[in-house]
Amino acid sequence: MKKLYVCTALLFMLAGCQESEMPEDKEVNTVIPESMEASIVIKGKLVPGKEVILETTVKQGSNLVNEAGEVLFEVRKSGQDKREMLEAKNTGSGTYQVMHSFNEQGKYYVVAHVTAKGLHVMPEKEVVVTDHESEGASAHPSTDVSIDFQSNPVKAGSSSNFEATVELNGKPLTNADVNFEVWKEGSEESHFTKANEEEKGNYQNKVSFVEPGTYKVQVHVEKDEVHEHRLQTIQVN
Repeated sequence: MKKLYVCTALLFMLAGCQESEMPEDKEVNTVIPESMEASIVIKGKLVPGKEVILETTVKQGSNLVNEAGEVLFEVRKSGQDKREMLEAKNTGSGTYQVMHSFNEQGKYYVVAHVTAKGLHVMPEKEVVVTDHESEGASAHPSTDVSIDFQSNPVKAGSSSNFEATVELNGKPLTNADVNFEVWKEGSEESHFTKANEEEKGNYQNKVSFVEPGTYKVQVHVEKDEVHEHRLQTIQVN
C-alpha cells in the first residue's frame, strides 16, 4: 500500500512539472519577415573588353534595403565552370554596383548573391556579349540618357575640374541634381561633390585628391523619373 502511495505521488509531481514547463496560455511568436527581392541591370555596351556596370537593387516588401551585409556578383560563361566573384559597392537608394568587363564573346550568367537582415537571395540574369552593339545593350535601357564625363589631368595635393555633359533623348538635360562620388580603389569610404550647371546640360565642379592612386568616379544624375549613373576609373599621380 505504501509503494502504491509513493508511485501515485510521483505521477502527480511529474504532471505538475509538465504543466509548468509548457503552460497552455503561452503565446508563441510566429512573425515571419517579409521576403526580400533583388533585380539585376547591366549598364553599358556588351562588347568584349568594354567596362560595364553590374547593378542590383534590393527591396524588402516596399522598402529599399540600404544596409545589406554582403552583395557579390558571380559571373560565369556558359559551358564553363570557372566563376568570378565580384564585391559590389553600396551606391545608395538600395542599389549596389561593381564594374566588370567581359573578355570574350558569348553567353554569360550573372548572379547577384545578396545577404541582408538574415535573408539571402540569388537573382540571375543571362547576357550575350557580341562584337557589336546589339539591341538591349544600351547603357540606359529604361530612358535614353547619355552621360559624358571628362576631367583635367589629376595630381595628388591639387584639385581637378570634373565635368559631366548630360543629355536626355539627344537634348541637354537641364536643372538636374548631379553629384560626383569619388573613392579610392579598395576603400569603403567615398565622398560626394555636388556639380553646378555651367551651361545647359553641362555640370562642373573641382575635386581635390590628397594622395596618388587609382580612384573610381561615379556620376549620379537625378531629375524627376531619371536616376542614372556613370562609373569611371581615373589615375591620380
